[in-house]
Amino acid sequence: MTSLVQQLPALIGVLLGVVATYLSTSAAERTRWRRAQAIRWDEKRLAAYTEYAYAVKKAIGLSVRIAAHQGMHPDIDKLPLDEGLVALAAAEEARTMMWESVLMLGSEDAVVAGRRWHESGFRLQLIATGRISDVPWAQAVEEASQARRGFYEVVRKDIGLAIRGSSQSYEWQLARFLQLSSPSGDTEHRTAEIPPTPPDRRLGRSVPESSG
Repeated sequence: MTSLVQQLPALIGVLLGVVATYLSTSAAERTRWRRAQAIRWDEKRLAAYTEYAYAVKKAIGLSVRIAAHQGMHPDIDKLPLDEGLVALAAAEEARTMMWESVLMLGSEDAVVAGRRWHESGFRLQLIATGRISDVPWAQAVEEASQARRGFYEVVRKDIGLAIRGSSQSYEWQLARFLQLSSPSGDTEHRTAEIPPTPPDRRLGRSVPESSG
């Protein structure tokens, strides 16, 4: 009995050591698991942002080509309206699918910035296809440029990348090109000369599906 009492402090010390080792190991494993999960979701979020950005840019690119065919934009890569409407409908369908991933995985700021960008792109579609003429083309291009800049700034913040240098590098360079190529503002006046789109030639919906 006396021997057991003498060994009791050592046994307690061993027991405490085992418990401490278990707790520290468990904490390290939980930290490692959380880090792995964070990396996994960051990768998925980045993929969602990238795919969405590509889809928006594709739809905007089609609008620019249509606008060039309508005489609103100085570009040789022109797309006739009939072909453009079909291509735009497909591009918008793809963009809507990519947008769902942003809604599910993106931060609140990214969702707001993303919606602003694709809504500005949809305005370009409406102008290029003759469905609205109260907004000058050059102004709509500038608004889309600023919306793009805002989205990329939010995305870089989300994935932990600092904005180095001027954030103007994320703006749409077409906006600056348009300003340089039309110093007299002639591009703005041409928006009112586009004939209205016939009722049977629509994009498939009158407002962006995800604007709400």
